[in-house]
This record gives sequence, C-alpha cells and structure tokens, in this order.
Amino acid sequence: MKRFRTITIFCLSVITILVAANTWYLHRLYESIRMQTLQTIKECVRRADVLEIIDRKALASNQQEDFSIKVALVVKGEIDSVGNFDFIHEMDKVNQTMSEQFHSVEQTDVTLPNRNYSRLALLLQNELKNYGIKLNRVVIVPFVENNGIDKGMWHIDFSVIEGQEPLYTVYFSPLQKHILQQMAGIVATSSAILALMIFLIWYLLHWVGKLRSIEQMKDDFTHNMTHELKTPVAVAFSAADSMLRYYDQSDDARNKQFLKIIMQRLSYLSGMIENILSMSMERFKTMKLNIESVAGKPIVEEIAGMMELKANKPIDIDIDIPDNLSIQADSLHFGNIISNLIDNAIKYSGDSVNIAIKANADSITLEDNGIGIDKENLPFIFDKFYRVTSGDRYEVGGYGLGLFYVKQVSELLGWSINVTSKQGQGTKFTIRFNGNEER
Repeated sequence: MKRFRTITIFCLSVITILVAANTWYLHRLYESIRMQTLQTIKECVRRADVLEIIDRKALASNQQEDFSIKVALVVKGEIDSVGNFDFIHEMDKVNQTMSEQFHSVEQTDVTLPNRNYSRLALLLQNELKNYGIKLNRVVIVPFVENNGIDKGMWHIDFSVIEGQEPLYTVYFSPLQKHILQQMAGIVATSSAILALMIFLIWYLLHWVGKLRSIEQMKDDFTHNMTHELKTPVAVAFSAADSMLRYYDQSDDARNKQFLKIIMQRLSYLSGMIENILSMSMERFKTMKLNIESVAGKPIVEEIAGMMELKANKPIDIDIDIPDNLSIQADSLHFGNIISNLIDNAIKYSGDSVNIAIKANADSITLEDNGIGIDKENLPFIFDKFYRVTSGDRYEVGGYGLGLFYVKQVSELLGWSINVTSKQGQGTKFTIRFNGNEER
C-alpha cells in the first residue's frame, strides 16, 4: 500500500504539472492570437484610412470627374533569418507607402474637407468583416491624452509613420469572445481531457477505497473464523484427549458422553463450513430450492425453542403467527433465515432480550429491543463479510455471513427484506413474500 501511495502521489504531481503547463500554454496562445488580431486591426485601420481620404477626394471633385494619385513604390530585398535574400513584408511596405502618399496629398490639397471619423469607423468595420472580425462598437477620435473614452474598450493609436505622434485613436469593443472562438477547439479538447482525467482519478481512488474495505473485511473474516473454529476444535480435542489418556472400557456412559461431545462439535464445524460454502455467488446461482407449502408457526416455534436453550442470557420470544398460516418456501432455508435473525437479536443485545415475531399471509417481522444499529452501518449489514466494528460489537462471535445469507435466500424465494433500527432501542426486520395464503 505504501508503494501504491507513492506512485499515486507521483502521478498526481505529474498531472498537476502538466495541467499547469497546459494552462500556461493556453495563456500564451491567447496572447499570441490577441497580438495577431490587434495587428490585423492595425492593417485594416491603415487601409480604411486610405479609403477615407479617397472618399474625401471624390467628394471634393463633386464625383463628376476622375482623379488620380501617383504612388511611387521602391522595392527593396532583405536578408532573412536564415541568410537568404527575399522580399520580406513587401505588402506591409505597399500599405505603408500608400498611406504616406495619400496623407501627403491630404496635406497639400486645400480643397479636401476635414476627416470624417464616422465614415472612417464604418470603413474600418467593413474591412474587418473580410477577416471575420465583428466589432459591436467603434469610436475614432483625434489623439488626445486622457480623452475620457470608456476605459473598458480596447484601443490602438494610428500614426502614418511608426514613431510619429498619432493622428487619432481607434476605440473598439473587447475581442475576448473572438479570440476564445479561435481557441475553441484546443480549449474544448483540453477541458475534455482534464475532465476525463479527473473522473478516472476519482474512479481509481473510489475503487481503491472499496478494495481496502474488502481487504479489511477479509482480515476481519479470517480473524472471526479463526476465533469461531478454535472453540469447537478445542472442545473436541479435549474430549478426545481425555478418552485417550483416561480411557476406561467399563465406564460406558462416560465414553458415550465424550463421543457425543466430539460429534456435536464436529457437526457444528460441518455446519459452519457448509454456511461458508453457501456464501459463494455461484452456489446461489445453481442452488435448487424445494418450494412447498410450509406451516410457518411450527417451524418458528421449534427454532425459537432451540435458541432459548442454547442462549447464555435470559431471552423472551413472543410468537404471534396464525395456526393455519402456510408459506410457499423451502422449509430448510426458511428455518435458517429465522435462526440467523434470532441469533443476531440475541448476540446484539444487553444482558437480556425480548424478541417479537409476527407473521401473516403477506410478511413476517422480527423485532428486538437490543442495542440497535447506527445509521452509518445500516446500509451495509447485508454485504458479504460485513460486520459492525464500533463499540463492543466487534467482540461478538460471527463471521459476517448470516445476514448476507438471509438476503440472498430471500431474493431467491422472490421475497424482499428491509430493516429499520435505532441505536439503543432495537432492530426490526421485515420480510415480505408473495403467493401465500391462510388456510
């Protein structure tokens, strides 16, 4: 278990590091897409700026005659990062040259009207649509420090030449939604993988907890079975030893008494082994029941009488069953069910116990005034090998199979069993059956 704990802690630590690394990677990806988006907006602003100047030029000429603007472009090659000669960022240079030339025209042509910022904003939105970027709000104002525009908006400053004082500032609605849409695929797959990992870790730890409980139950079973087996073996061994050491052929009564003790203990051991074998689920699947009409009251009275004789404490069993009640059941297993329930009532009680057994055509109930079962343990009492270990109950003999047997046989008979209990007040078992009738 220590090795498992070490491996688990190591794996959880690695998973935590991987989740943190993935979170960092997603953050870097978000920043990368954000910067690319802002760069795209800057390029669109520059194109929209040129188009706005063309609009004003057309307006100044009353849109009745053609006009032309000559743009001189100098193409220069550069050495790239790997040493190759190439024309790097040539289209950016074209846009830059066009912007400079058109602004030069704007400065020299006195007939041009003032810049129309509303028209510029509309042109910018149209340009951005070509890149799949939709801005809910765009505000363009002349560049002024602390102009009072909503600080919740994103903004970029536009300059004709990089490094010069900006001409105006473009404010626009935040683009987190657009950026996250670009990341939707990787965010969805990362989230799904994380959710699956969390589920698998929970599932693994859940089953490890169950396995530990089963291991504890197995240890308890071994301890209890050893305790249960030691007593009859010791008694039989003592009786056999006495016969060997002090054998007297003439004392027939004494010899028969020792043999009777040995036979009783061996019979008890045989019964215990049979009960354990009966707990196998495969045994239950193939078990054949001899279902017949069984008189309920005589069987219950016979078992109650035997339990009163073998009990080592005062017990009072009150039986309220109609004389003519017949139950469709296997008489052997029905008797074992009643025997197990009465035996538990006697074991888990104080110095004395009162047991009330009632039955009719629909059900049979067994209620005692014992120490009861707390609500935390109540849902598990029918589990295989389960025993309540709190308080002084752990010292009570048994190996956690009695109620499991009762539950399994009841279901094989088509019956249902439920239990109610209050700690310190007692326990009530109710078995409901079908197909019975009073005769």
